[in-house]
Amino acid sequence: MKGHIKILSLIGIVLFLFILSRVNLGALVDIFAQTNIVLLFLALLVNCVAIVLKSLKWKIIVNSVKPDFSFPESVKAFFVGFSFSTITPAKIGDFIKVLYITDKNCGIGKSLATVVIDRLIDIILLFSIALVGIYGFSVFYHIEILSISAILLIICGICVGVYVILNKPVLSALLKPFFNLVVPQQLKSKISLYFNDFFTGLFVYYHDRRCFFSSIIVGLLSWIPPFIYGYLLALSIGIDVGIFFFVLVIPVLSLLDLLPISISGIGTRDIALIFLFGLKGISAEQAVAFSLLYLFMSYWLIALIGAGVYLKYPIEIPKELN
Repeated sequence: MKGHIKILSLIGIVLFLFILSRVNLGALVDIFAQTNIVLLFLALLVNCVAIVLKSLKWKIIVNSVKPDFSFPESVKAFFVGFSFSTITPAKIGDFIKVLYITDKNCGIGKSLATVVIDRLIDIILLFSIALVGIYGFSVFYHIEILSISAILLIICGICVGVYVILNKPVLSALLKPFFNLVVPQQLKSKISLYFNDFFTGLFVYYHDRRCFFSSIIVGLLSWIPPFIYGYLLALSIGIDVGIFFFVLVIPVLSLLDLLPISISGIGTRDIALIFLFGLKGISAEQAVAFSLLYLFMSYWLIALIGAGVYLKYPIEIPKELN
Protein backbone atom coordinates (compact mmCIF):
# COMPACT_ATOMS: atom_id res chain seq x y z
CA MET A 1 0.00 0.00 0.00
CA LYS A 2 2.75 2.44 0.96
CA GLY A 3 4.60 1.53 -2.24
CA HIS A 4 1.52 2.37 -4.32
CA ILE A 5 1.17 5.75 -2.59
CA LYS A 6 4.82 6.57 -3.29
CA ILE A 7 4.42 5.64 -6.96
CA LEU A 8 1.27 7.74 -7.28
CA SER A 9 2.98 10.74 -5.65
CA LEU A 10 5.71 10.56 -8.31
CA ILE A 11 3.18 11.37 -11.04
CA GLY A 12 3.24 15.03 -9.99
CA ILE A 13 7.04 15.15 -10.18
CA VAL A 14 6.98 13.65 -13.70
CA LEU A 15 4.37 16.21 -14.77
CA PHE A 16 6.46 19.04 -13.32
CA LEU A 17 9.64 17.93 -15.11
CA PHE A 18 7.69 17.67 -18.36
CA ILE A 19 6.36 21.22 -17.92
CA LEU A 20 9.85 22.58 -17.24
CA SER A 21 11.07 20.96 -20.45
CA ARG A 22 8.38 22.86 -22.40
CA VAL A 23 8.82 26.38 -21.03
CA ASN A 24 11.47 29.03 -21.65
CA LEU A 25 13.72 28.74 -18.59
CA GLY A 26 15.49 32.00 -19.47
CA ALA A 27 12.16 33.88 -19.41
CA LEU A 28 11.40 32.18 -16.09
CA VAL A 29 14.63 33.53 -14.58
CA ASP A 30 13.87 37.04 -15.91
CA ILE A 31 10.44 37.00 -14.24
CA PHE A 32 11.95 36.12 -10.87
CA ALA A 33 14.69 38.75 -11.31
CA GLN A 34 12.02 41.47 -11.46
CA THR A 35 10.14 40.34 -8.34
CA ASN A 36 8.73 43.18 -6.24
CA ILE A 37 10.10 42.44 -2.75
CA VAL A 38 7.65 44.82 -1.01
CA LEU A 39 4.61 43.06 -2.47
CA LEU A 40 6.20 39.71 -1.66
CA PHE A 41 6.62 40.79 1.97
CA LEU A 42 3.00 42.00 2.12
CA ALA A 43 1.88 38.63 0.78
CA LEU A 44 3.89 36.94 3.52
CA LEU A 45 2.18 39.06 6.18
CA VAL A 46 -1.25 38.18 4.80
CA ASN A 47 -0.32 34.49 4.87
CA CYS A 48 0.64 34.91 8.54
CA VAL A 49 -2.93 36.06 9.21
CA ALA A 50 -4.18 32.84 7.58
CA ILE A 51 -1.88 30.79 9.82
CA VAL A 52 -3.16 32.60 12.91
CA LEU A 53 -6.78 31.90 11.95
CA LYS A 54 -6.14 28.23 11.18
CA SER A 55 -4.30 27.79 14.47
CA LEU A 56 -7.12 29.55 16.31
CA LYS A 57 -9.68 27.24 14.69
CA TRP A 58 -7.90 24.12 15.90
CA LYS A 59 -7.39 25.63 19.37
CA ILE A 60 -11.14 26.19 19.65
CA ILE A 61 -11.80 22.59 18.61
CA VAL A 62 -9.22 21.19 21.05
CA ASN A 63 -10.58 23.33 23.89
CA SER A 64 -13.81 21.32 23.73
CA VAL A 65 -11.88 18.30 25.09
CA LYS A 66 -8.84 20.02 26.58
CA PRO A 67 -9.74 23.49 27.96
CA ASP A 68 -6.16 24.38 28.97
CA PHE A 69 -4.75 24.04 25.44
CA SER A 70 -3.19 27.42 24.58
CA PHE A 71 -2.96 29.39 21.35
CA PRO A 72 0.89 29.32 21.25
CA GLU A 73 0.73 25.53 21.54
CA SER A 74 -1.74 25.42 18.67
CA VAL A 75 0.55 27.57 16.49
CA LYS A 76 3.49 25.30 17.32
CA ALA A 77 1.49 22.20 16.40
CA PHE A 78 0.26 23.87 13.20
CA PHE A 79 3.80 24.51 11.95
CA VAL A 80 4.98 20.98 12.77
CA GLY A 81 1.86 19.40 11.28
CA PHE A 82 2.21 21.52 8.15
CA SER A 83 5.85 20.53 7.82
CA PHE A 84 4.96 16.84 7.82
CA SER A 85 1.93 17.35 5.57
CA THR A 86 4.14 19.05 2.98
CA ILE A 87 6.13 15.87 2.37
CA THR A 88 3.17 13.46 2.41
CA PRO A 89 0.48 12.90 -0.23
CA ALA A 90 -2.97 14.34 0.54
CA LYS A 91 -1.46 16.09 3.59
CA ILE A 92 -1.84 13.04 5.84
CA GLY A 93 1.24 14.14 7.80
CA ASP A 94 -0.95 16.76 9.48
CA PHE A 95 -2.22 14.05 11.84
CA ILE A 96 1.07 14.25 13.75
CA LYS A 97 -0.59 17.14 15.63
CA VAL A 98 -2.38 14.45 17.65
CA LEU A 99 0.84 13.87 19.58
CA TYR A 100 1.01 17.52 20.71
CA ILE A 101 -2.20 17.33 22.72
CA THR A 102 -2.26 13.73 23.94
CA ASP A 103 -1.71 13.32 27.67
CA LYS A 104 -3.25 11.47 30.62
CA ASN A 105 -6.32 13.72 30.50
CA CYS A 106 -6.76 13.72 26.72
CA GLY A 107 -6.17 10.30 25.17
CA ILE A 108 -5.26 9.35 21.62
CA GLY A 109 -8.90 8.89 20.64
CA LYS A 110 -10.03 12.36 21.69
CA SER A 111 -6.89 13.95 20.25
CA LEU A 112 -7.50 12.22 16.93
CA ALA A 113 -11.09 13.45 16.97
CA THR A 114 -9.92 17.08 17.10
CA VAL A 115 -7.70 16.66 14.02
CA VAL A 116 -10.44 14.79 12.14
CA ILE A 117 -12.95 17.53 12.99
CA ASP A 118 -10.45 20.16 11.87
CA ARG A 119 -9.92 18.34 8.55
CA LEU A 120 -13.65 17.80 8.04
CA ILE A 121 -14.35 21.51 8.48
CA ASP A 122 -11.52 22.36 6.07
CA ILE A 123 -12.63 19.82 3.47
CA ILE A 124 -16.31 20.76 3.61
CA LEU A 125 -15.52 24.47 3.34
CA LEU A 126 -12.92 23.81 0.63
CA PHE A 127 -15.28 21.77 -1.53
CA SER A 128 -18.08 24.28 -1.01
CA ILE A 129 -15.93 27.24 -2.04
CA ALA A 130 -14.20 25.26 -4.82
CA LEU A 131 -17.55 24.25 -6.31
CA VAL A 132 -18.59 27.91 -6.29
CA GLY A 133 -15.30 28.71 -8.07
CA ILE A 134 -15.84 25.95 -10.62
CA TYR A 135 -19.35 27.27 -11.24
CA GLY A 136 -17.87 30.77 -11.58
CA PHE A 137 -15.54 29.58 -14.35
CA SER A 138 -18.50 28.14 -16.24
CA VAL A 139 -20.44 31.42 -15.89
CA PHE A 140 -17.66 33.94 -16.59
CA TYR A 141 -15.39 31.94 -18.90
CA HIS A 142 -17.86 29.40 -20.32
CA ILE A 143 -15.59 26.51 -19.34
CA GLU A 144 -16.99 23.39 -17.72
CA ILE A 145 -14.28 22.13 -15.36
CA LEU A 146 -16.76 19.69 -13.83
CA SER A 147 -20.19 18.66 -15.08
CA ILE A 148 -23.27 19.16 -12.95
CA SER A 149 -23.52 15.40 -12.48
CA ALA A 150 -19.87 15.26 -11.30
CA ILE A 151 -20.49 18.12 -8.86
CA LEU A 152 -23.59 16.37 -7.48
CA LEU A 153 -21.60 13.15 -7.18
CA ILE A 154 -18.87 14.94 -5.19
CA ILE A 155 -21.46 16.53 -2.89
CA CYS A 156 -23.09 13.14 -2.30
CA GLY A 157 -19.67 11.58 -1.66
CA ILE A 158 -18.82 14.23 0.94
CA CYS A 159 -22.19 13.80 2.67
CA VAL A 160 -21.82 10.03 2.78
CA GLY A 161 -18.22 10.29 4.01
CA VAL A 162 -19.14 12.70 6.80
CA TYR A 163 -22.12 10.54 7.78
CA VAL A 164 -19.96 7.41 7.98
CA ILE A 165 -17.20 9.09 9.99
CA LEU A 166 -19.62 10.61 12.48
CA ASN A 167 -21.88 7.56 12.83
CA LYS A 168 -20.35 5.14 15.30
CA PRO A 169 -22.45 2.01 14.48
CA VAL A 170 -21.93 2.42 10.70
CA LEU A 171 -18.20 3.12 10.99
CA SER A 172 -17.82 0.24 13.45
CA ALA A 173 -19.56 -2.16 11.05
CA LEU A 174 -17.36 -1.05 8.14
CA LEU A 175 -14.12 -1.32 10.11
CA LYS A 176 -14.95 -4.58 11.88
CA PRO A 177 -13.66 -6.94 9.11
CA PHE A 178 -10.42 -4.94 8.89
CA PHE A 179 -10.16 -4.87 12.69
CA ASN A 180 -10.58 -8.65 13.02
CA LEU A 181 -8.23 -9.44 10.15
CA VAL A 182 -5.36 -6.99 10.67
CA VAL A 183 -5.21 -5.87 14.31
CA PRO A 184 -3.18 -8.26 16.53
CA GLN A 185 -5.11 -9.83 19.39
CA GLN A 186 -2.98 -8.12 22.07
CA LEU A 187 -3.84 -4.69 20.63
CA LYS A 188 -7.56 -5.13 20.08
CA SER A 189 -8.63 -3.92 23.52
CA LYS A 190 -6.43 -0.81 23.22
CA ILE A 191 -7.68 0.00 19.69
CA SER A 192 -11.29 -0.45 20.85
CA LEU A 193 -10.61 2.01 23.67
CA TYR A 194 -9.21 4.54 21.17
CA PHE A 195 -12.27 4.05 18.96
CA ASN A 196 -14.71 4.73 21.81
CA ASP A 197 -12.59 7.65 23.01
CA PHE A 198 -12.65 9.08 19.47
CA PHE A 199 -16.44 9.22 19.41
CA THR A 200 -16.48 10.66 22.91
CA GLY A 201 -14.38 13.53 21.54
CA LEU A 202 -16.77 14.01 18.60
CA PHE A 203 -19.77 14.00 20.97
CA VAL A 204 -18.23 16.54 23.35
CA TYR A 205 -17.28 18.89 20.49
CA TYR A 206 -20.68 18.70 18.79
CA HIS A 207 -22.54 19.46 22.02
CA ASP A 208 -20.29 22.38 22.90
CA ARG A 209 -22.22 24.88 20.78
CA ARG A 210 -19.78 27.72 21.43
CA CYS A 211 -16.82 25.71 20.15
CA PHE A 212 -18.87 24.22 17.32
CA PHE A 213 -20.04 27.49 15.80
CA SER A 214 -16.90 29.46 16.66
CA SER A 215 -14.65 26.96 14.85
CA ILE A 216 -16.84 27.06 11.73
CA ILE A 217 -16.92 30.87 11.69
CA VAL A 218 -13.13 31.09 12.12
CA GLY A 219 -12.80 28.44 9.41
CA LEU A 220 -14.80 30.62 7.03
CA LEU A 221 -12.77 33.71 7.93
CA SER A 222 -9.53 31.78 7.29
CA TRP A 223 -10.46 31.61 3.60
CA ILE A 224 -10.30 35.38 3.12
CA PRO A 225 -6.48 35.86 3.47
CA PRO A 226 -5.57 33.22 0.81
CA PHE A 227 -7.40 35.21 -1.89
CA ILE A 228 -5.54 38.41 -1.00
CA TYR A 229 -2.31 36.46 -0.60
CA GLY A 230 -2.55 34.90 -4.06
CA TYR A 231 -3.33 38.28 -5.61
CA LEU A 232 -0.33 39.98 -3.95
CA LEU A 233 1.94 37.07 -4.85
CA ALA A 234 0.93 37.39 -8.50
CA LEU A 235 1.36 41.17 -8.46
CA SER A 236 4.91 40.75 -7.12
CA ILE A 237 5.95 39.05 -10.39
CA GLY A 238 3.95 41.33 -12.68
CA ILE A 239 0.71 39.34 -13.02
CA ASP A 240 -2.37 41.53 -12.59
CA VAL A 241 -5.59 39.62 -13.20
CA GLY A 242 -7.65 41.14 -10.38
CA ILE A 243 -8.37 39.74 -6.94
CA PHE A 244 -11.71 38.20 -7.97
CA PHE A 245 -9.86 35.79 -10.27
CA PHE A 246 -8.08 34.35 -7.22
CA VAL A 247 -11.39 33.83 -5.44
CA LEU A 248 -12.04 31.32 -8.23
CA VAL A 249 -8.50 29.94 -8.58
CA ILE A 250 -7.22 29.40 -5.01
CA PRO A 251 -9.93 26.90 -3.95
CA VAL A 252 -9.31 24.88 -7.13
CA LEU A 253 -5.58 24.78 -6.35
CA SER A 254 -6.29 23.69 -2.77
CA LEU A 255 -8.54 20.96 -4.10
CA LEU A 256 -5.73 19.65 -6.31
CA ASP A 257 -3.42 19.50 -3.27
CA LEU A 258 -5.63 16.75 -1.83
CA LEU A 259 -4.95 14.43 -4.78
CA PRO A 260 -2.59 11.58 -3.80
CA ILE A 261 -0.74 11.87 -7.14
CA SER A 262 1.41 14.75 -5.98
CA ILE A 263 3.29 16.12 -2.98
CA SER A 264 2.60 19.80 -2.19
CA GLY A 265 0.69 20.05 -5.48
CA ILE A 266 3.87 19.82 -7.56
CA GLY A 267 2.98 19.19 -11.20
CA THR A 268 -0.80 19.22 -10.82
CA ARG A 269 -0.83 22.86 -9.69
CA ASP A 270 1.49 23.90 -12.54
CA ILE A 271 -0.75 22.37 -15.21
CA ALA A 272 -3.87 23.89 -13.63
CA LEU A 273 -2.30 27.36 -13.46
CA ILE A 274 -1.05 27.24 -17.05
CA PHE A 275 -4.62 26.49 -18.12
CA LEU A 276 -6.39 28.91 -15.76
CA PHE A 277 -3.98 31.82 -16.26
CA GLY A 278 -4.17 31.16 -19.99
CA LEU A 279 -7.80 32.28 -19.81
CA LYS A 280 -6.45 35.73 -18.94
CA GLY A 281 -3.74 35.69 -21.60
CA ILE A 282 -0.96 34.97 -19.11
CA SER A 283 2.02 33.11 -20.57
CA ALA A 284 3.01 29.61 -19.48
CA GLU A 285 6.29 31.01 -18.11
CA GLN A 286 4.44 33.48 -15.88
CA ALA A 287 2.05 30.75 -14.73
CA VAL A 288 4.93 28.43 -13.84
CA ALA A 289 6.77 31.31 -12.11
CA PHE A 290 3.69 31.97 -9.96
CA SER A 291 3.35 28.24 -9.23
CA LEU A 292 6.98 27.99 -8.10
CA LEU A 293 6.68 31.12 -5.97
CA TYR A 294 3.44 29.77 -4.49
CA LEU A 295 5.18 26.46 -3.75
CA PHE A 296 8.08 28.13 -1.97
CA MET A 297 6.13 30.76 -0.03
CA SER A 298 3.07 28.66 0.81
CA TYR A 299 4.74 25.30 1.45
CA TRP A 300 8.50 25.09 1.72
CA LEU A 301 9.00 28.28 3.73
CA ILE A 302 6.36 27.29 6.30
CA ALA A 303 7.63 23.70 6.28
CA LEU A 304 11.15 24.93 7.07
CA ILE A 305 9.79 26.94 9.99
CA GLY A 306 7.88 23.85 11.09
CA ALA A 307 11.04 21.75 10.92
CA GLY A 308 12.79 24.30 13.15
CA VAL A 309 9.90 24.23 15.62
CA TYR A 310 10.00 20.42 15.62
CA LEU A 311 13.71 20.41 16.40
CA LYS A 312 13.23 22.90 19.24
CA TYR A 313 10.10 21.24 20.63
CA PRO A 314 10.43 17.53 19.76
CA ILE A 315 7.36 15.37 20.09
CA GLU A 316 7.17 13.18 23.17
CA ILE A 317 5.59 9.85 22.26
CA PRO A 318 2.77 9.13 24.75
CA LYS A 319 3.38 6.11 26.97
CA GLU A 320 0.21 4.45 25.69
CA LEU A 321 1.79 4.24 22.22
CA ASN A 322 5.02 2.65 23.36
